[in-house]
Amino acid sequence: MTLEEKVGKLFMIGLPGKSMDAETVKILERVNPGSIILFSRNIENPSQVKDFIDECKRVLGYKPLIAIDQEGGIVTRLTKGFAISPGAMAIAATGNSENAFIAASILAKEMRAVGIDWDLAPVVDINNNPNNPGIGVRSFSSDVNTVVEFGRKFTKGLQENGIIACLKHFPGKGRVSVDAHIDMPVLDVSYDELKKFELIPFKKIEALSWMPSHIYIPALQHTKIPATLSEEILTELVRKKLHYKGVLIADDLLMGGITNYFPVEEATLKAFAAGMDILTVCHNDDIQIAVKNYLVKQIEKEPKLQKRLEESLSKIEAMKKLINKAPKIEIKLVGSDEHINEMQHISDEAITLLKNKDNLIPLQHVDNVFTVVLSRLVQVEDEKEGIPWISQEIAKYTNAEFYTFDLKIKPDQINKYIKKAVGKVNVIFTENAHLFPGQRALAEEISKVGKTLIVALRNPYDCFIEGVENAIASYGYTPELQKSLFKVLTGKIKAKGKLPVVNR
Repeated sequence: MTLEEKVGKLFMIGLPGKSMDAETVKILERVNPGSIILFSRNIENPSQVKDFIDECKRVLGYKPLIAIDQEGGIVTRLTKGFAISPGAMAIAATGNSENAFIAASILAKEMRAVGIDWDLAPVVDINNNPNNPGIGVRSFSSDVNTVVEFGRKFTKGLQENGIIACLKHFPGKGRVSVDAHIDMPVLDVSYDELKKFELIPFKKIEALSWMPSHIYIPALQHTKIPATLSEEILTELVRKKLHYKGVLIADDLLMGGITNYFPVEEATLKAFAAGMDILTVCHNDDIQIAVKNYLVKQIEKEPKLQKRLEESLSKIEAMKKLINKAPKIEIKLVGSDEHINEMQHISDEAITLLKNKDNLIPLQHVDNVFTVVLSRLVQVEDEKEGIPWISQEIAKYTNAEFYTFDLKIKPDQINKYIKKAVGKVNVIFTENAHLFPGQRALAEEISKVGKTLIVALRNPYDCFIEGVENAIASYGYTPELQKSLFKVLTGKIKAKGKLPVVNR
């Protein structure tokens, strides 16, 4: 291979659309990527995904690694025609880690059937900060042992079925309060604390790849830069202290946690020089091409970087050999009744009844249903804006008045809702109300004037808003979780889930 071809193998890039066009051909031919990451913009249905991947292989003349963020729950790229898994916290709420293995095995088989090699999951951040804006229900738990148990089973389910697993987000950002998509979080704890907490899942779960994230750890770094660009983290900590031999893949280098501080070309070079194996640039073909060309020029004139190049390529090739041994999966298996029923069963076991002081569940009589219009909270998610199906169905089922409110409703806008709730039985569907003053005020004030049930469609911390005496959590709003909620709320099944986090 030429130097240009070798450098291309370091890059994971995103592509613009669902089919091969002139723009996509140009990107592929100019970058020659070793990996391609798929987003919802690239996905229509199983056969289209398979055809698109085959077209990428045809244009490139080789098979790149195909990656995707298929965590389950709110981070689900493969939807139409695929079986959809509940997210990490919902799976943990079932109390049975075998469900993590089952869900991951199904995801792996369906990904492999369409040509995907690499799932950028599981999330092994320990979510012990209820105000964390970027992790939340993407984490299995606030308890380190639960994260290890469920994360290990999820990883095993992927890798035993021929899909590369990726533990993220190293070194752990469950306790931070800034989303790396927007800015650089700071994890201000000692190395001893890291060893006792954040690093444990990475040390105890065997996975072929880890994803460092754009987080700054003052105790380990002399300069305030993201861990993704830090030799102190990628080489001194990961390789020398933790002795990790697998592939390191960067979180997207176009996130605010990087671009607020460095031009992307400089960031990419720093990440590679520090020890990163896969350089992820998810968007913008002009940037992708420019960054690749810049790195070629830098490596060309620096022997140390040439050595680093060979090290990374060797790790990537070793990883590829392991997955190539997996058997072929027929596309007809994708979205099968068996897979969908398994995911529904896991979802049924996740729903958690946390408070029922007024014996509102199962629902007999409801006067008002208030519901948040679901919105996109962090950039890793797909678009999910709209009125949740479950709230509309409950309104119909109980013949209740139905009201919607904005995710970020202002506290001074809630009086009209409170007046309607006085002395009534009210159901409020929330999405992270504990993070939004308006939603929180709505829940608090309506709970004062009537019997009120909070249905937390996302983080379960909404169930602990002051004054809330009846509450149920679903840990997400996949179609299956919403169906499970409906069954619990109407008495068809009992809520079996157990809360996997502590509300601090």
